[in-house]
Amino acid sequence: MCRRVPVTLIVVVMSTAHWIAAVRARETRRADRLFADPLASELAGEQGAAMMSRSEAASGGENRFIPVRVRWFDDAITAAVGAGIRQVVLLGAGLDTRPYRLDLPGDVDWFEVDRSTLFSLKEPVLAGASPCCRRHTVAADLAGDWAAPLCAAGFDPTRRTLWVAEGLFFYLAPESVVGVLGEAAALCGVGSLFLADVMGAAGLSVPAMQPFRDHLARNGLPPPFGSDDPAAVFADGGWALADLTAAGGPGANYGRLPETGSGLRRGWPHLVTGQR
Repeated sequence: MCRRVPVTLIVVVMSTAHWIAAVRARETRRADRLFADPLASELAGEQGAAMMSRSEAASGGENRFIPVRVRWFDDAITAAVGAGIRQVVLLGAGLDTRPYRLDLPGDVDWFEVDRSTLFSLKEPVLAGASPCCRRHTVAADLAGDWAAPLCAAGFDPTRRTLWVAEGLFFYLAPESVVGVLGEAAALCGVGSLFLADVMGAAGLSVPAMQPFRDHLARNGLPPPFGSDDPAAVFADGGWALADLTAAGGPGANYGRLPETGSGLRRGWPHLVTGQR
């Protein structure tokens, strides 16, 4: 389905997981926080805090989109579960802690798919906490066969499913993005949803992105993924567009970003909901 991911990129993605946890930890400390993640600080560790500082020094300031993105996914997941979906699959789970911090019903089956090396870092921190729903970890590589391990962990293809890909597509080749979408579409039926953020292609060339692009180029890695037509990407993967909003648009602002209009905005990150 997808080509093998180079080891260097695996290291980059794992380091980024610590960085995102550090961003969640900082947001949690704000008086006007958009969410609270009590476990984020320990998961981030000194590595995450240092990476966040280096990233912001290189890009020229704080990435204000990430907390907005986290909150958007929080709200979308809560809404889908509130509408009756009881099976959730988080692809490229990283150091996410939503089963511990969102008010999810106890009968929700929450599956986290990521590499075993990631879970070896994450699970010791979570050992002293209790999830509010049924959490299942699935050690699998999204560049290989992840459907079989997912089903072996108890995933039921006959149930309506909410698929979540937060901060994932950015690191995949275009054919891998379509492959993940297509694999998910083949594993679920009518009424299932797919949530993802898609970076705008034109936005990949802005100055703030250059340090990361240089890092990838130095290590012989492909550039980050982006598209200014997320609906077409989802359609190629077997999903109809249910909702799309640019960063700062309706439902993706929370008073933190410059306001944008509704619909597609070329070059901007978009938060996308696909439906089967």
